[in-house]
Amino acid sequence: MAEEEQDAAGGAGTFASRLTTLFSSMRREDGKPFSKSEVAGSAGITRSYLYTLLKGESEPSYAVATRLAEFFGVELEYFSDSERGRELARQHELLARLGEQRVQQIAARASTLTPDALESVLQFIEFQASREERDDDSSG
Repeated sequence: MAEEEQDAAGGAGTFASRLTTLFSSMRREDGKPFSKSEVAGSAGITRSYLYTLLKGESEPSYAVATRLAEFFGVELEYFSDSERGRELARQHELLARLGEQRVQQIAARASTLTPDALESVLQFIEFQASREERDDDSSG
């Protein structure tokens, strides 16, 4: 029940909130955000209908959800309330919070690495972060 209430109030499980997250987390190749007109045109819907989806006033058809998923390059399951859909939503919410193009590029490249290679990258990041923290401590 609480989850249903959260969804009705615009919680993380709603189509509207997940679509909003995509607008926040995904960027064009030039780093600029996608325009509502651009997304609506690609999905074959009007801009006003896209706004009703973003506000949670309407739920899309399967075909529209599919076209939106294809446009943003996410699995259709991203919009579902399945375990996989919730995990995909969490990943995109993190990207939206990070919001930096470079971080998104790093994450995309890291997703192609083997577990050992990824562990090596994480160790390097930790090493660099600790060096910067020491530098900050010694200069302050």
